[in-house]
Amino acid sequence: MKPLSIILNKLLSLLPRKSKKNNGEKKDKKGLAVDYRDISQREADFKKTPLGASLENNIRILEELTGGSFDLNIKRSLSGPKEVDSAVVYFDGMVEKVAVEELLRIVKIDTFKTGIGGVKKNEIYETVKRRLITKDLKEAEDLESLYEGISLGDTALLFDGTAKAILCETKGWDYRSIMEPEAETTIRGPREGFIENIRVNTSLIRRRIRSPNLWIESINIGSLSKTEVAYAYIKGLAGEEILEEVRSRLERIDIDSVLESGVIEEFIHDAPYSLFPTIFRTERPDIIASGILEGRVAIFTSGTPIVLMVPADFAMFLHAPDDYNELFPIGTFIRILRLAAFLFSIFLPGLYVSVINFHPELIPTSLLLTIQTTREGVPFPVLGEILLMELAFEFLREAGLRLPKAIGPAISIVGALILGEAAIRAGIVSPGVVIIVAFTAIASFTAPTFSIAISARILRFFMIILGGAFGLLGIQLGFLLMLINLVSLRSFGYPYMAPYGPFILQDMKDNIIRAPWWLQGLRPKLLGFREPRRQRPSQQARPRKSSQSPKKGTEGR
Repeated sequence: MKPLSIILNKLLSLLPRKSKKNNGEKKDKKGLAVDYRDISQREADFKKTPLGASLENNIRILEELTGGSFDLNIKRSLSGPKEVDSAVVYFDGMVEKVAVEELLRIVKIDTFKTGIGGVKKNEIYETVKRRLITKDLKEAEDLESLYEGISLGDTALLFDGTAKAILCETKGWDYRSIMEPEAETTIRGPREGFIENIRVNTSLIRRRIRSPNLWIESINIGSLSKTEVAYAYIKGLAGEEILEEVRSRLERIDIDSVLESGVIEEFIHDAPYSLFPTIFRTERPDIIASGILEGRVAIFTSGTPIVLMVPADFAMFLHAPDDYNELFPIGTFIRILRLAAFLFSIFLPGLYVSVINFHPELIPTSLLLTIQTTREGVPFPVLGEILLMELAFEFLREAGLRLPKAIGPAISIVGALILGEAAIRAGIVSPGVVIIVAFTAIASFTAPTFSIAISARILRFFMIILGGAFGLLGIQLGFLLMLINLVSLRSFGYPYMAPYGPFILQDMKDNIIRAPWWLQGLRPKLLGFREPRRQRPSQQARPRKSSQSPKKGTEGR
C-alpha cells in the first residue's frame, strides 16, 4: 500500500488551482476595452483618462471606450497649410447634419484659405477656435467631458498635437411635435403640451413668462444616463427656503439612471407611504406657468413630457384650466361639481354597504322593499357584490388603457355593459349594486389629474370594507383617518391642506369658490409672501359716467 501522504498529495494535485492573475490588477493592451472589468472599474478609468496630444491615441481610446459603436462617426481630415491631422467626432442621430457638414467644410477647406501663412502644428487649434468657428463653443480637456458633450449632441473637433478638443453646438435629433395632452384635455384654453425634449419644454414656459427673473437651473442625475434635470422659478418671488430644499433633494439623488420624472418624484416625495400625492405633475405648460407665477418651482426631466411642480396642496389636484378660462360663476359651479364627484367616488359604495347592512331605517320603505326584492336569489352579501363589481370594473379600466387606442375605449365600455347585464341575469349581483358601481365609476372620471383619481380608487376599497364591517361608524372612522393624514402632510414644508389647515381667509377666493379675476389681487399667502400683490385693485368694469350734459335742443329728440 502506498503511504497516506502520497495519496493525499495526488488528490490535492488533481484539485483546480487558483489563478495568480488578479482581474483588478491585470492590464490589457486594449486599455479601457478589457472585458473583465465591471462598470465601476471602467467608470473610474474613464474619469481618470485625460486627452493626449496624439490624435491617433485619442481616437483609439474613444473607440475602445464605446466598443466600436456603429453610431460613432469619426471623420478625418487635414487642416491648415501645414496639413495637420484633425478629426470630427459625433454620434449619428444626435446632431443636425447641416451643422456637421458646415464644420467639415470649415476644417477641411476653409483653413487652407485663411491667408495665414505658416500656421504651425500647435497653433492650428487656436486658429480654428478664434478665427473660423462662429458657433457656440466649449472645450474638453479629458475623455469624460468629451464623451459627455458628444452624447448630448455636440460635435468634437480634435487636432493632432493638441491635448484639448473643441465641442460645437450641433444638437439636432428628432422629437415629437407639440400637441394637446390626451390625458388633460380642456374645452377652452391652449392646445400645447410638453414633449420629451427638455429644451422645448423650457421654451414653452419662456413664451408665457417673458421676465429676466425667470431663472432655470440644471443638474445631471444618473451615473450612467446623465439625465438632465432642470428646475424653473421666478427669482425674488419663490421662497429661498423652498429653493434650497429643492436643490438639496435633487443633489442627494445618487442612482445609475433616470428615465422618467417618476424616479425623481419618488426620491423627493415628502410622504412616500401616503396615498395622496404631494408633488403635482402635469403635461400642460399653462398650468406650470400659473404655478410658477404663484411662487412654486417646476422640475423638468429630459426624456419625458411630465413636469413636476412643488410645493403642492390638495386643492390644486382638483382644479382644472376650465375653472379659470370660463366666467367665474361657471368655473365655480363645475369646481363644486367636481369636488362632490370626488367625494362620491370615495364614499358612495361604502355608504351603500353600510346602510343596507346596518342602517336600513335610513332608506324610505318603498325603496328598501324594491332593493330587497331585486336581491332575492343573489348568493353573495352586499359587501361581496360591491367588491366583485368594483374589481371587475377595475380590470376593465386597466385593460382599456393597455389595449390599442382604436379599440380600448370601445372594449371597456361594451365590456362593462355586457358584464353588468350578464351578472344581473345570472343572479350574481343585484341591479342596485350595478347602478352604484356605475355611478361611482362615472364620478371618478371627473378628477382632472390621474394621481388624485388613483388615490380615490384605492381609498374606495378601504371605505367599502370599513362600511361592511362597522356600518356608518366605520365610514366616519375612515373619513377621520383620511382627514388626519391630509392635515399632517407637508409638501416641501408647505401645509398640504392650506388654506383650510391652517385657515387662510384671503386664499379662500380661489379654492372651492373661484372668485372673479379682479378680486384675486393677492398671491397665496404662504407662497407669494415675498411679493403678495399680483395686480392693481378695483379693476372691475363699470359703465362710464357721462361728464357732459345734453346739448340744448336735443332733449326732446
